Amino acid sequence: MKRMLWIVPVLAAVGLMGAPLVAQTKPQAVKVGFINSDAVIEAHPDYAKVKAVRDQADKELKPLQTQLTQLQQKIQSGQASAKEQQDFQTLRQAYNDALKKWATRTEEAGKPLTDQIDKVIKKVAEDNGFQVVMDYKVAQASSLVVYAADGLDLTAKVIEEVKK
Repeated sequence: MKRMLWIVPVLAAVGLMGAPLVAQTKPQAVKVGFINSDAVIEAHPDYAKVKAVRDQADKELKPLQTQLTQLQQKIQSGQASAKEQQDFQTLRQAYNDALKKWATRTEEAGKPLTDQIDKVIKKVAEDNGFQVVMDYKVAQASSLVVYAADGLDLTAKVIEEVKK
């Protein structure tokens, strides 16, 4: 029994001696970088294909949007006939259908670019010791980032790699 009483203080002392070692271990800092994703996409060699699809979409959607705006103003002012109100509903449905079609086509045209850009961002981040890379616009719009030190912008490095 006396031996047991002697072991308990020794174990407690050993445990206390090890505690400062554990407490002194500092957490690893996370390095966060930022990119301007619009600039990276526009710098991609195949961006012209995506822009062509967007231009076609604008060409088809703008006249529909103009007509919708005019009819909506008439309806809101109370000057629209029953036929114009029906035309508005039909036109709005046509506009929404065209919008979905062009959104799908734009996404299909842009997917190879964004897939490649995502890989490049990962490579640049890993090569430069960044664990997290955020888009400037998203960080700014969400108020997630209030301050960022200089030297965290990876846009130029990503663009350089994308153009290779």
